[in-house]
Amino acid sequence: MKTPTAYRRHMNDDILGTIEVLSNKVGIKEEEANKLKKLVNELRVEAGVALRYPDISDSSAGVSALRSDQFYGQTLTAAIRNYLERRKVANLGAASVGEIYAAIRDGGYKFDTKSEDNAKTSVGNALRKTSSIFHRLPNGQYGLLAWYPNAKAQPEAGTPVKSKGKSGQASKKPATAAGVPKTNGNLVTNKDIRDVILARQGEFQSNDIQTELKEKFPTKELAATRVPTVLFILKKSGLIKEVSPKIGRRGAVYAKI
Repeated sequence: MKTPTAYRRHMNDDILGTIEVLSNKVGIKEEEANKLKKLVNELRVEAGVALRYPDISDSSAGVSALRSDQFYGQTLTAAIRNYLERRKVANLGAASVGEIYAAIRDGGYKFDTKSEDNAKTSVGNALRKTSSIFHRLPNGQYGLLAWYPNAKAQPEAGTPVKSKGKSGQASKKPATAAGVPKTNGNLVTNKDIRDVILARQGEFQSNDIQTELKEKFPTKELAATRVPTVLFILKKSGLIKEVSPKIGRRGAVYAKI
């Protein structure tokens, strides 16, 4: 016959065993839930909207899992632009010069200098001089100009200021090739780009898609980062493949799968 102490010890062992079994089941369920959350994030990236679960690590979205060759072989402007696009998808937004420098460096961008200070300076210069793409916020951080429809691009370094007419007003902006001016509120969407890409036959490059979009949507504005972003999403989704990588000035070649 078991003594009271032995009985309690036996009961405790049973309870601890039950807790361990249930804890294992909780872990399995959490892992299944995380997989579903990652899938939701991937689909939201494909749709061009912010992540639903930004706390879930995912190698196909966000900025926390940049590959060591993410920006290798890209121009400085392209590397910065692509990094900011990834921040936007991850619902992080604008970044400081230091954050941008560290990210593209860790992502494989090769600077022409070994000096960290000089490299940071080159990043800052690229951001300031390419104000048609990048926009400086009052807090000193930088985002993409396309994110801020009501913001005005500052004249880029070396760009002459347009003279004003007799009335004191600046000359009107030139119309597009179709004769209809573009407006910031009328943008080519990710869906527009996706439809054009998936309708292509044979091999194609990013420039081919941009040309077709401008012909198909002459009154819409096409953000510089849109086509590369959608190509990246479709490639990750297995809908297109990269036939040959970017080599020098020659862009990557793609084809539908």
